[in-house]
Amino acid sequence: MSSHISSRFNAELLEQKYALWNADPSSVGGDWAAFFEGFELGSAVPRRGGPKGQPAVAHDSARLDQPLSEEQLSFRGKVVSLVYNYRTLGHTQAHINPLQNSGPVNPRLELKTFGFTSEDLDREAATQFFRDGQTFKLSDLEISLKKTYSGKTGFEFMHIHNTQVRDWIRRRIEDKVYSPPISDDDSKKALRWLMESELFESFLGKKFLGEKRFSLEGSEGLMILLNRILEGCPSSGIKEIEMGMAHRGRLNVLAHFVKKSISTLLYEFTPNYVPDLVAGDGDVKYHLGYEKVRKLEDGEVRVSLAANPSHLEAVNPVVEGKARARQRMIGDDGAQTDRKVVLPLLIHGDAAFAGQGPVAEVLNLSQLAGYRTGGTIHLVVNNQIGFTTMPEDARSSADATDVVKMIEAPILHVNGERPEELIWAAEFALEF
Repeated sequence: MSSHISSRFNAELLEQKYALWNADPSSVGGDWAAFFEGFELGSAVPRRGGPKGQPAVAHDSARLDQPLSEEQLSFRGKVVSLVYNYRTLGHTQAHINPLQNSGPVNPRLELKTFGFTSEDLDREAATQFFRDGQTFKLSDLEISLKKTYSGKTGFEFMHIHNTQVRDWIRRRIEDKVYSPPISDDDSKKALRWLMESELFESFLGKKFLGEKRFSLEGSEGLMILLNRILEGCPSSGIKEIEMGMAHRGRLNVLAHFVKKSISTLLYEFTPNYVPDLVAGDGDVKYHLGYEKVRKLEDGEVRVSLAANPSHLEAVNPVVEGKARARQRMIGDDGAQTDRKVVLPLLIHGDAAFAGQGPVAEVLNLSQLAGYRTGGTIHLVVNNQIGFTTMPEDARSSADATDVVKMIEAPILHVNGERPEELIWAAEFALEF
């Protein structure tokens, strides 16, 4: 675990932070808290022996503020390191690939890597950095960390420098395991969204045999994300969604999210839809946009899907510009509200997200006062292949989403075959 506390801070500041930490460890942020706990561990007076005639006894369940033996200090330091590394690397062994029976194993997260032995598994371990100092057996602590950070969703957030933002995300993640299961009503809605998507693609494949299609097959979970975000918009004060996406799944989104007439969509598949085109219409139906007001139980949301050319990510700055223009028109530019009413939402393919320049350019501009739109939700659909290119031949980064780290945005890697995980991720994204 590396420290981000500079050795050049003056003594007065250190004393102030130390006093705050003693009063409330959560008041100084994660980096300072880690620094002072390490300082306390290093300066504590070890108890080298028990009463006369008896060996030293290390009660690992002792209060965190009690003096510790030298061996206990070492053990607790390993526990702190284990927690920190799960938060940083837990996503690397999350079961997010639905084509595999389980997630990969990262040897850097194995207990032996931190110096633990089999005898340590039944020892009680606690650190104020995980679940407010709750005491676990080491074996149970590992299970809890795996369930939290290496489940069906992987989280990347430790690259965020803002301590308040990072701590908010950490609390949401660690409270996730206590969330009740999704309701029967939500389960039925998720099933309906999936069935609508799957049956639509199946019909197109049979009805228009041989026609060029960019289907959503295998990635139908996108419809759960979109619909759950839409359902949460009225209660979040969002009245408009400006959308952009490439070809993959576009007709499904138009039909079942934007609610474009299905008869119109089917007519666009006919050979003479655009009779004046000499070379044929090609994939023109995948370039068209649409706009509609969606009526929900608790309000209305205007949804606008921008038209786009074949260059997959060229639509990104167009959507951000449309969103900013709408914000200015309705007073969501600070006049009445501060960019909270219009939500930009962009859907990407994993290969294009990592490989095309407009992605990085739009991200780079997104935090500037003259360009910001109050936050954008990016949904990256991972087909595990970029047209004909495998991921290992397409990018140097570990994940397609690594470019997002430049603006310190949290990244969620979600198993697309788990509706309950998709629902939670959609709610998290909207809340964030």
